[in-house]
Amino acid sequence: MSTTPLPQIDEDLAICRGGSGQWLPLGGKWEENLDDRMRGMMYFTGMIYSFLGVSIVADMFMAAIERLTSVQKCTPVPGSTKRFRTCPVWNETVANLTLMALGSSAPEIMLSLNDIVKRTFVQGKLGASTIVGSAAFNLFVIIAVCINSIPSGESREIKETGVYGITAFFSIFAYLWLFFIVAINGKDEVDYVEGTLTFLYFPILVVVSYYADIGVLTIANIKARLLPKSSDAGDSGPITWLDQFKQDNFREEDLDEDEKARRAEEARKREAARIAKFGVTSIDKEAEVKKEPRGRCGWLRACCRRKKKRGDDYAISLPDGSEEMPMEKEVNSYLADTEISLIDDEGEPLENVFGILTFADYSMVVPCGDETQEINIPVVRKNGSEGKVTCTYRMEQLSAIPGFDYEDDEGEVQFRDGVTEAEITVTLYPKKKGERSDRFQIVLEEPTGGAEFNPDFDGGEDCQRLTITLVNTQGTKSIVALCDRLANLDELRQGTELWVEQIWEALYVGGSKESQDEAGFLEWLNHLIWIPWTSTFAILTPPSAYLGGWVCFVVSLGHIAWLTIIIGDIAELFGCVAGIDDNITAISFVALGTSVPDLFASMTAAKQDEYADASIVNVTGSNSVNVFLGIGLPWMMAAFYHKVNTGTNFEVTSGDLGFSVIAFTAGALTTLAVIAIRRLKFGGELGGSDSVKAYSSCLLMLLWLSYIGLSTWKFSNPDASLGMQVAALGLAIPVIATVIGIFGTIRILLRISKDYIGEEGFWGILVTLLMIVIRLVFLMMFQAGD
Repeated sequence: MSTTPLPQIDEDLAICRGGSGQWLPLGGKWEENLDDRMRGMMYFTGMIYSFLGVSIVADMFMAAIERLTSVQKCTPVPGSTKRFRTCPVWNETVANLTLMALGSSAPEIMLSLNDIVKRTFVQGKLGASTIVGSAAFNLFVIIAVCINSIPSGESREIKETGVYGITAFFSIFAYLWLFFIVAINGKDEVDYVEGTLTFLYFPILVVVSYYADIGVLTIANIKARLLPKSSDAGDSGPITWLDQFKQDNFREEDLDEDEKARRAEEARKREAARIAKFGVTSIDKEAEVKKEPRGRCGWLRACCRRKKKRGDDYAISLPDGSEEMPMEKEVNSYLADTEISLIDDEGEPLENVFGILTFADYSMVVPCGDETQEINIPVVRKNGSEGKVTCTYRMEQLSAIPGFDYEDDEGEVQFRDGVTEAEITVTLYPKKKGERSDRFQIVLEEPTGGAEFNPDFDGGEDCQRLTITLVNTQGTKSIVALCDRLANLDELRQGTELWVEQIWEALYVGGSKESQDEAGFLEWLNHLIWIPWTSTFAILTPPSAYLGGWVCFVVSLGHIAWLTIIIGDIAELFGCVAGIDDNITAISFVALGTSVPDLFASMTAAKQDEYADASIVNVTGSNSVNVFLGIGLPWMMAAFYHKVNTGTNFEVTSGDLGFSVIAFTAGALTTLAVIAIRRLKFGGELGGSDSVKAYSSCLLMLLWLSYIGLSTWKFSNPDASLGMQVAALGLAIPVIATVIGIFGTIRILLRISKDYIGEEGFWGILVTLLMIVIRLVFLMMFQAGD
């Protein structure tokens, strides 16, 4: 069988001594004859500048992913044409472990894949080392920064502990698995089975995390299956003597006429609420209960069986291609009438003296013609009206596009004491002939003043979602409708406008002409440094509005691919002229440069989010994905390539990589222990008091520096014996303990100095002592030289 050889780079000569990478160097002999120090500075600057480009395109990539994961699916409740159920298309955990992890780790993954492919599936030094180095930076540095970024006295804890436990386990298992396949099972080689298993752990991680997120894979469920408990038959009767006394001496209390009248009025209101909500009387309800156990969903089906007034109905061609739906004129008295209380599944009124906020109907259908119109959306306050309460509102697009189908708006709905009704004004734009009918939602959020949301409405207790369907009364049977159904024409128009704005923002200083007119020297300097990247990506990368973000996703991934090719060549050139091993360059400079965007994103999430999941769970999940995709995919491809073409296995040098993995795993276990202790002792994985934050951050930063130092030592001494390697790992423990002790001593002295010489005086004395020590060191060096 004949195969077409892949293009190979020149491995006979060093890349900086006449050799070549994939694209660089470009200067030929002229560049080769430059002084090595000048070339080192040039390559280092180029590498940093390339990292700036990666950070820009990574932001665009993440914007596309956020657009993809924010898509909501609005489906009618079975048997109803007015009630809808809205849920995200992407499960949050699945999105974090797939799209989000790919977005944050795309540079490292693409670099690792390219490092294998460009050498015709022969192991390189940048790929795997960058993955491990990036994992170390993520786990140690990013978590340390997130811990310290929380305001003093506040804390953040992980909400989804099950998902965290799974991702934490896989983040350790992934690197132990690497060590096992390269150093123990088939030393220095990887076969196609090991490569395939490494890659398949990625979907396994996603599936297991998904089942943990939805509550299927939990400790309680596992215990129930492994240790089933025998259920006690029959009723156990009263538990305490007080319950027994009440049961033995129970009798109907004597009621006066006023109390009887009050209870009769409450019963009448409950019955009216039942009829309005379920469409059945209490007698019918009891009969239905005997036929069918319902719960909340059963009563929804009963509600949907009510007769509907058709009147002057319009036929609606829905955006998702489902059957036509009549435009109902019936008023929902259960929601709209503030005198009728909201009730629970048992028919009892929901109690809240401040009120329960909801819309006056489950959905709305609005005819749209060739004119702009304004509609008022009623918001009601039921079951109570004490005090002033508010909630915020915003628009959320489904198939309707803001700026083309409706005017995007947000604001606050206010109810003064005793007020039970309010309105939101929405502006709707005209429909073109042939344009399809669309939907969007108005979302109520953040109730204040003690108010709550209707738990039976779309969105539940967290928010209220009113689905509004915009019906084109000018007809939708045309070629325009067909094109609009295949690709939302308003979405394409919106994307084109945003693309033009994106380009102008990249060209102007500060993003606009007004800002450019007021810009100073530093703003212009910053703009000129960034504009080659910003203008290039603004022109070549469409915004995320196109096709739900998929176009931006694919194009941004392509940009990251060619940028990683440049970074790989520059990193090798820099290491070559500076005399630094490529492995050291990978775990330090390259890993740091590709992970800095994640650092700022995680720090922002730690400050803004209520929980620590976005900071910590994303790190453990991303580190697992780094191995399973960033190493598993290229190693699987290389193993199959060698098996098919040469009948051999893929060769991997285990010594340096194995030591680096062991050093990282030891630090990772320590970090996970610190996180667990912080949760148990200080109430949260992030934040805490100043002292707790300082010592935690200091320890994690020292773990990262120790990992860099140990790996650098091993790469510089590849023939170090096993005993020396163990000694080096053991020596790191007292060194870290000593530095933490020094750090603690400085903090104590600083605290004491504030009472006597002030903080400025303390730092002045410390700097003076350091200068004296440095001068003594230089003096001894010169004397030794003489």
